[in-house]
Amino acid sequence: MLTKGAVEDLIMEHLSRAGRGGAAPAVKKNAPAGRKVFLSDWELRRIYKPGEKSVKVPANAIVSPLSLDWLDYNGIAVLRD
Repeated sequence: MLTKGAVEDLIMEHLSRAGRGGAAPAVKKNAPAGRKVFLSDWELRRIYKPGEKSVKVPANAIVSPLSLDWLDYNGIAVLRD
């Protein structure tokens, strides 16, 4: 098990390497405006209209596993644009 001091040492070692050409910062990829990449259970329930048998989501959307379970349980199909 790591102690608090060992964790601090690891962090400081990593930070000191960053100045010498260590790990490059990750480039953030922007999703198209107005299109959500990840849809949580809460967001999908807001999209769903009662009585419908399908929900339309963007083609590049990642639907959370909890949402997929909820949709499957209720017999709702996911349609991708």
